[in-house]
Amino acid sequence: MRLFAAFLLMCSLGNAQAQTAYESVNESTTILLERLVEVQPLYEEDPEKFFTAVQDALSPYIDFEGFAKRVMAKHHQTATEEQRAAFQLKFEKALIRTYATALLEFDNQRIVVVKPTTPQKRLDRATILIEVYSGSGTLYPVHYQLGLGEDGRWLLRNVIIDGINLGLQFRSQFNAYMQKYKKDIDLVIENWEVEVNDAS
Repeated sequence: MRLFAAFLLMCSLGNAQAQTAYESVNESTTILLERLVEVQPLYEEDPEKFFTAVQDALSPYIDFEGFAKRVMAKHHQTATEEQRAAFQLKFEKALIRTYATALLEFDNQRIVVVKPTTPQKRLDRATILIEVYSGSGTLYPVHYQLGLGEDGRWLLRNVIIDGINLGLQFRSQFNAYMQKYKKDIDLVIENWEVEVNDAS
């Protein structure tokens, strides 16, 4: 879960067309670190309010539709529109709550947004390295895979934390659920919970 907390730094990935992916992430990291001080106490006072505050901060800056589609992979084609929408909603809620819980462990860690030294291969995609240092000084590399949205904002589409590709991990989880529930997508959606293998 300590590693997973790093993923929360995606908040407010950018709000201006002129911003580069690096500038967006760098700015948003500063903003979120300041917000952590305000949000953390809410968990003890009102957990639901805490979860809502985190969701309000993160949801506008994550490509949940694309994220969920890639997690479902080939099963997305066979699912109905209702099932796709239901899974996206369940996926978003579970993911946000997992992030929010991880947020509680985010304490006095040092964050460095590494400025890219080579140009992006594509104008609409970028990968930004974040170096997360624990209180003991351990370094956890976090790679944000971003895409440029239609409104010019950079949106998070996947994250790799210390070598763990969350997108691929969730896809494997979905496939395992499909086998467990005998390819019943409705049962997969009903029982879906975010599972993350944390190497820490």
